[in-house]
Amino acid sequence: MAKSVDKNLKKLPLGAIRAEGWLKDEMLHMCDLQKRLGALQGLVKNGEWQGGESLPRYARGLTLLAAALDDKNLKDRMSGFFQPILNSANEGGDFGSRQYRSLTPKIEAIKALLSNYEYTGSDRILAFLKKYFKNQYNTYDITPCWYNSRARLLEEIPALEAVYRATDLEWLQDLGEKLRDSSNDWFKLSDKFHYKAPAYKYVSDSALKKLAKQISAYEKYELAPKVKPLTPDFVEKNWKKQQKAVETDGVNLAKAVKYAAVYGRFVGDDSLKNLSVKLVQSLMRYHGTALGMFTSDTRLFGSGPVRGVDVQASVEMIESLIEVIKETGDYFLVDLLERITFNAVAAACFDDCSAVQDVLLVNQIEASPNRRMPHSESEFGNAFITKKLSKGAIAALSAFPLYMQAACMIKDDELNFLTYTPCDMDISIGGSRLTISERTGYPFRNTVVFKVEQADGEPEVKINFRVPKNMTMQLITGGQVVASGTKEITVKCVLRKGSTFMLKMDIPLTVETNGDSTYSLFKGNLLMSLKLPYEQRVGETDGRIISLNFLKKWNIAPVLARRMRNGARTLYEDEITAVHNITSTPFSFEEPPFELKIRSKNVMNWEYDIYGYSEIPSKPSYSEETLERIYVPFGCSRLHVAQFPKCLK
Repeated sequence: MAKSVDKNLKKLPLGAIRAEGWLKDEMLHMCDLQKRLGALQGLVKNGEWQGGESLPRYARGLTLLAAALDDKNLKDRMSGFFQPILNSANEGGDFGSRQYRSLTPKIEAIKALLSNYEYTGSDRILAFLKKYFKNQYNTYDITPCWYNSRARLLEEIPALEAVYRATDLEWLQDLGEKLRDSSNDWFKLSDKFHYKAPAYKYVSDSALKKLAKQISAYEKYELAPKVKPLTPDFVEKNWKKQQKAVETDGVNLAKAVKYAAVYGRFVGDDSLKNLSVKLVQSLMRYHGTALGMFTSDTRLFGSGPVRGVDVQASVEMIESLIEVIKETGDYFLVDLLERITFNAVAAACFDDCSAVQDVLLVNQIEASPNRRMPHSESEFGNAFITKKLSKGAIAALSAFPLYMQAACMIKDDELNFLTYTPCDMDISIGGSRLTISERTGYPFRNTVVFKVEQADGEPEVKINFRVPKNMTMQLITGGQVVASGTKEITVKCVLRKGSTFMLKMDIPLTVETNGDSTYSLFKGNLLMSLKLPYEQRVGETDGRIISLNFLKKWNIAPVLARRMRNGARTLYEDEITAVHNITSTPFSFEEPPFELKIRSKNVMNWEYDIYGYSEIPSKPSYSEETLERIYVPFGCSRLHVAQFPKCLK
């Protein structure tokens, strides 16, 4: 098998992109969150790895934040949380928490160790991974692997590839083939996606409860007396009973999006990346929402706006999209990446990240532990959680650093600016090393300024600027418009110290139809939500749970024009924009970067369903009078209504 090579785009090294502006402010709030999480019990006790996936996920979030902020204190802190993982290894190279037999926490640890290695270049981490992979290679045929562990085996491929590049050990590729052959067949599912309805149509709640009990019995490090030892034959016999459960799990699916592209890169099969794109398209077609993310609470749940969106799955989707974008350069995926980051992740956190949700809804008029959808597995409903190692809070640490990796990717002598975000970038291209600053208020503002701050040469490069969805963009240098476009702007130029160029975007308010025939409003990739004032309550028995309830009428719909304009739906009456400062809490309810005043109507028959959710009526009726209501970016809202019935004037 030939050694794998990067045929497509390449990410800049971890630490080469450093956050500035509003993005840095947002990450500093995430730093406050990680301090609170790191101080809680449950990660490390007496120097030993506690729990399962939480420690490696947290350690990886620390690593990504340290790299994005170039923060020495964070770098020192992350080392302390990796030490228990490293210390857990035995002489043969196997490692893991003493509380769990499952491979799943080890897989998350491998990902965290890879990020540490990419950032620090630590020989110790490289040697640790090499020794573990050799142990896995030698023992794989007699090691039982099932449920989520089996579903996530291909998470190890990027680490295998990194060790292979550093060592040229051919057995690493053989191990990769073993993982591929015994993993769940995600490639088959990507090619022919058959979960077109909510998960409960395919696997019953009773079957899931029975399976969860069985899995729990086998994952404990010390098996109960009546539990027989797990064997590969037993695993294979029971796999079909588990398959639908793992294939409808939101986190598994979000991870699986990247598998075909990543494995294709590893073995040199460039065509496999198309399966990754196909899986994204299927998930969005049958379960997609206006957030750019599919529903899963925690399993696939259709496309309705009162179906849960899992925050951990959303962050996993961000990572997968980055990897698939790297292989495909697909701008459709970049738009999804922005929508998930700006909307789902931002709205799942309080302004200062002091509380985080595990599950959120597009139309959410109450955040409460009591708000659990039928078939939901969410422990806290859709309430916000503080002072707890919740999966959403730990996942949120990685979200913005992962998103930032798409700011610039390179290929040969090409620079590809895919997302626009305030940062500084160290780039090696054309035999020269450059430091380029990018200053912007995007997505809240419409200009981006690039400047070459340092250069040890004058390389001639091709630059590709992506134009975000529903926008037009101009490239300006020397005060003159040199190019414009609606999908991409491409120029060739010589970059030298002091070179400066600006992008100016036209970002109209657009109306989009969702998969469930509802309508949503967008400014670029910012989803707009009705602004709902709320009251906040802290749980009486559990002070970690924060509930929110609306204080103003929520069953409102913007009035749309009856006639289409240039083939697109528009508002009946143009919005009025109020622009505010971008504060140190950019996704702020009290001080959003901008607000829109939009002519709207009351929806007379939009009420609660039998479960207490605001299902949109199939035949809505409207008030005669119109009223002006305020809409804000979805990430600036704590309660939201962002998918609406069609209201025509």
